[in-house]
Order: sequence, then C-alpha cells, then structure tokens
Amino acid sequence: MAKALAYHRPDTTEEALELLAGANRVVLAGGTRLNDRTRGLPGDPPEDEVEVVDIQALGLDGIQAADGGRLTIGATPTLQALVDDDRVPPLLRELARAELPNTLRNTATIGGTFTAADGDSPLHAGLLVHGAEAERNGPLVTALVLSTDGSGSWARTGRTPADTPIVAAVARRHTDGATHLALTGVADTPVLVDPDDPTAGLDPPGDFRGSTAYRLELARILSRRALEGVA
Repeated sequence: MAKALAYHRPDTTEEALELLAGANRVVLAGGTRLNDRTRGLPGDPPEDEVEVVDIQALGLDGIQAADGGRLTIGATPTLQALVDDDRVPPLLRELARAELPNTLRNTATIGGTFTAADGDSPLHAGLLVHGAEAERNGPLVTALVLSTDGSGSWARTGRTPADTPIVAAVARRHTDGATHLALTGVADTPVLVDPDDPTAGLDPPGDFRGSTAYRLELARILSRRALEGVA
C-alpha cells in the first residue's frame, strides 16, 4: 500500500492537471487500485510515498447515451453504478458484477479498471470488445466512449465460481455481423484475439493456478463457448 504524503481534492480539471504535473502525484478515484501497489500498475511511480489527487469533485461520474449506438461513461462511476444502469450493455453489466465483490464494486471506478488493464479483468476484456476508447485531458482519463449495439457472451473457468477467472473469453457480435473476441489470463493485460484462431501468438505465463499449456487449452475451449453464445 502506498504511503500518502499529501491529499489534494481539486474542484476543476485545470487544477487537477496542474497538480498531476508534479512529481509522484497519482490519481485517486475509488482508491482500490491505488491501495494495491504490489503489482506495479501502469503509471505508478517507483517510490511508495506519493501525493494523491482525488478527482471525485470533477463531475466525471455521468453516463450518457448518444445517437448511433454510442455510450459515454465518465471516469468515476463505480462498477455498481454500471451494474444498475440499463443504458449499459447487458454484457458489460454482467462483467462489472463479476469483476469484484459488492463491497468493492461500490468503490472501484470504471476509469480505474480500464487504466489498470489487469490481465485477469473480465470487465476490461468486455470494454475491448465494445470498442471502448478513452477520452483524455492530458494524462487524465475523463471518459470512455463505446458501442452498445449487437449481442455479447462470455465464458470463464476459475478455481471456484466466485474466484477471479484463470482464463475468460468475452465475445461480441455487432449488428453488421463483425465479431470481436478478447481473452483474460493469457497476457499481462486482456487482449483482443482473432476469433478464427484465438491462441495464435499467445504465450501465457504459468503460475500456481495453471500452466502455459493449460491456459492455452482453456483459451481455445472458452473462446468456442463464448462465440457460440453470439452465433
């Protein structure tokens, strides 16, 4: 866990950007990623002593549907807010529920989940297949914009039903027939793969939950199941 030397709560984006330009300043939204410093998350300074910049007062918590099947989600809605909002595609609502237990879903934010890009994150994989793109103001992610059309499905294998999946496959078929597939548990971050050859080029690291060969076999099986769900 990082040691916070100072706490800042800016009222404007401009003030937040000025603060973030300083040394060893990190963004604080829900705080679940900031408090997990053991994995070397992207953007983490090497030092354990940081100053936190709380962005919760910047008004980035909106969810807004637009014409053309597009949805804009601010950086700071919690994962539980996604679960509860029927404008969010059903697949993403299900993945947000599966991402974390209830106590953490009410704290963790969509922006933090996307930025951390945890290799085991089903929700990040779901954002990939929905074509999520980050809107930024300098180094600060302010929103995600994604497509909502089509249908989605996912398949997973974990040690228990409630455990983080060892490998998960998330598929989405657009209304125009195009299909996207993403995998977790096979690389440092969730990755988009070829639906016709989902394990091509993959070399997942093995660990106590599964060897490289086991993860590749899971990827093949789960990809097939996820794709069958959108056939």
